[in-house]
Amino acid sequence: MRPSGIYPKLTARNFSQEQTDTVSTEIPKTIGRYRVVRQIGLGAMGEVYLALDELIHRKVAVKCMRVDRCKNEQKRQKAMESFLHEARIAGNLDHSHIAAVYDIGVQDNAPYIVMEYIEGGNIKELIRGKAPFPIEEKLSLIAMVARALHFAHKRGILHRDIKPANIMILKQSRLPKITDFGIARVLDTASFGNIEGNIDEAGLIPGTPLYMSPEQIRGEELDTRSDIFSLGVLAYEWLSGEKPFAGQDLNGRLQSVLTDTPKPLTDFPGIDPEINSIVMRALAKPKGERYQSADEFGDTLELYLNSMEKKKSGEKTSFSFDKKEIVERLRQRYPFFADFSEEELYELFRASCKEEFAMGDYLLREGASGAKMYIIISGAVIVLTETEGKRVELETLRDGSCVGEMSMIDHMPRSASVVAFKKTVALALNETVLRHNNPKLCLKLYRNLATTLSERLRASEAKYLTLLATHHAWGKEWRGVNRAGVEARQND
Repeated sequence: MRPSGIYPKLTARNFSQEQTDTVSTEIPKTIGRYRVVRQIGLGAMGEVYLALDELIHRKVAVKCMRVDRCKNEQKRQKAMESFLHEARIAGNLDHSHIAAVYDIGVQDNAPYIVMEYIEGGNIKELIRGKAPFPIEEKLSLIAMVARALHFAHKRGILHRDIKPANIMILKQSRLPKITDFGIARVLDTASFGNIEGNIDEAGLIPGTPLYMSPEQIRGEELDTRSDIFSLGVLAYEWLSGEKPFAGQDLNGRLQSVLTDTPKPLTDFPGIDPEINSIVMRALAKPKGERYQSADEFGDTLELYLNSMEKKKSGEKTSFSFDKKEIVERLRQRYPFFADFSEEELYELFRASCKEEFAMGDYLLREGASGAKMYIIISGAVIVLTETEGKRVELETLRDGSCVGEMSMIDHMPRSASVVAFKKTVALALNETVLRHNNPKLCLKLYRNLATTLSERLRASEAKYLTLLATHHAWGKEWRGVNRAGVEARQND
């Protein structure tokens, strides 16, 4: 039984100059309403173009299927099902660490998918080029991928092809994007209406051999822990520069995944035993010994990174600031701290890490997922959004203010950036650390944050209903005036 993808998959991404020099020069001027700029990818069954959506002035990647490559009608139909499967899957996953699908269409009897255009490189290219990423940054990015995978898993989606080539790192923000859901499996079809849960061809095991889980190779029923194994392979390779499994041919590679124990990561420079333990658990052959969710994998990485930050800051946060004044400001400004006792707030301080930021440094970056909130002790920060290089400043916050608190509930990507306006000192409170070390206090914070969010939603709803009522009243008044005008003209 030969492991294989359903069709050669193409990723919405920037291709290097060497790759674009060899692609076809016969490109259409438009695909649907999208004006083609240039071809950026070519495969056996399809092409990818950089295009411009002129209605909203946005760059997009358009993936087109080559139906002329199909030998007969049955194969063409199967290939089209597989091609469109990715659009249906990714189109239902709205997460900033998952490449977005905007549109789908057919031109000249060939389907096309309009996707987010991602400027950057994939992790495979970064490994090959030995791109200078610190180990802590790699671990942080892997944790973000784990959170995004958990988001997909909760919605009944199993990726089945997590590997370095399918994780993009954005050029500007250095944030990750999961791409290529072409062979994804729908575990919960009820969540997706009539979508096909399984598009596998008989006799084929979809996936990439060296990144497949043992149970995937054996053709067993899969669950989310299969993706966790694949992410463990990716983590091992990115941290060490070497694949954990190897083989001279296909059978050798598959056998290596099934039976070989990877070389310890401690054999590579700069990798400590704790990192080795974290990654090796993801690579456990029995799925019961792995992390039981991608979120648990992300939590473990967060805890490790937090411990490293504590060591760098001297394993303590006892620096000079007026705790009583900060406590009073927090209680006055933020309802979710109003019923915290002094001792409880001091406990939050003790669970935090001190971080210092120079003017222009980012505390939080828009689109990045994470589990931290910051309490500003001194200095000032600007909250802003960034769209296509333009910065819109929303507000300025000073000592005694909090930022990033809402992401502590769901670890979802940030909706705005926070930048130091001048030299700033802040306490970084990590939800993952608090949840593991003081679950009772964390639960109280959850409850209060949820209450605050509920009150904000109710206030927004009230404003919307008021606006709707005003609009309705204005409409009735306008219709009355218009009717009176018509009657007056008729009487003339």
